[in-house]
Amino acid sequence: MGTGEPLGVNPPDGGCRSGPGEPPPLDLTGFADERAGAQDPEPAVVLPAAGAAAGRPAGPVRRVLFFGKSMSRTRCTGALVDAWREHGVDVRWRNMATMRRWFGANLALKLARAEFRRFKPDVVFVFFRDLPAVLAEEFRRDARLVIWCEEALESLDGSIVDYFALADMVCMSNPARFAWLRERGLDNMVFLMSGFSARYHHPAPPQEKRRDVAFIGGPGRKGQRASFLAEVARHFDTEVFGLHWDRWPHLHGDLRVRGPVDPRGYASVCATSRIVLGVNEVNDDLFYFSNRTFLTMACGGFHLTHYVPKLECVFQDGQHLAWYRDEEDALAKIGEWLQRDDDRARVAAEGHDLVMRHHRYYYRVARILHWLQAGLPKSVDEPQIAAVPARPVRR
Repeated sequence: MGTGEPLGVNPPDGGCRSGPGEPPPLDLTGFADERAGAQDPEPAVVLPAAGAAAGRPAGPVRRVLFFGKSMSRTRCTGALVDAWREHGVDVRWRNMATMRRWFGANLALKLARAEFRRFKPDVVFVFFRDLPAVLAEEFRRDARLVIWCEEALESLDGSIVDYFALADMVCMSNPARFAWLRERGLDNMVFLMSGFSARYHHPAPPQEKRRDVAFIGGPGRKGQRASFLAEVARHFDTEVFGLHWDRWPHLHGDLRVRGPVDPRGYASVCATSRIVLGVNEVNDDLFYFSNRTFLTMACGGFHLTHYVPKLECVFQDGQHLAWYRDEEDALAKIGEWLQRDDDRARVAAEGHDLVMRHHRYYYRVARILHWLQAGLPKSVDEPQIAAVPARPVRR
């Protein structure tokens, strides 16, 4: 292990810190890369305060029973399964929703229990709430329980607290909810951003550009994306790809609306669009942004997304992607970047290189494996992430 001042700690002024010319290191909150494992300082750790079964020792993870829906469009669950397997772990993946549909609720529970007894997993890994609480309560007695949550969790209630309290570890991509959960007695949360797998999301062959701006996703729960993208479409050649746009026909008259895309289609949209726009549901929570950011950069697209607090600790504006702060700024940035073909290509290439080196699910799982053996990092008021070093941007 390295010695000296830990990397990845925010300085007192609230900015981000990184050594001169260094890539983002593997730190205590999930900003991982393959170089840093041998360089990290020994972390100060505490064992989980909630959710750990008494007397169950920590140790290596050899078998994981994974519960999650298929998520055929984003492939998030499949990518996480692949990440565990890349680490040499034997994984069995079960979809309780499918089991209930095929066999009914009662038989699905019995089959899951039987599988747990036969497989004897070291870890049960749950994609958010894709395992019934009654099974989570049972399985945690003999295996460590890890919950993965990429949701914004805008609405929090007691049922979420009760569910999270069952876990040894809750991996959350929105650290803004930590304070609320800690007030209710939980201290088993760790910050891990979303990610991707290059098996599913990777660049398509170069193709002729077919549109100025593309957006991949839905219109937003309240149609907020629909109204914003309609304004973009009034100024630029714009297409959207996703579900539920028929609910807001009065807001997207100038948009060309297509259906949803799978990973191959996602890569094609990125390859044929000059700008792939990012429009988050939540823009005020520090470090929290849509996983479309990682998917777009993984597919080699030039990504222009809404700024969220501390985004500069993850990416550099004009180096790995670009960001805007409001609708007026977005229109101005689109107009500016459309005139800079070579710069867009450079930014897309550097962004793709960065996410390949630091943001695959493989690196997120590496942190989970470390924490399962060493214990959880100490609670902090704000996630600690080392800044991405900026390079001079050619204009």
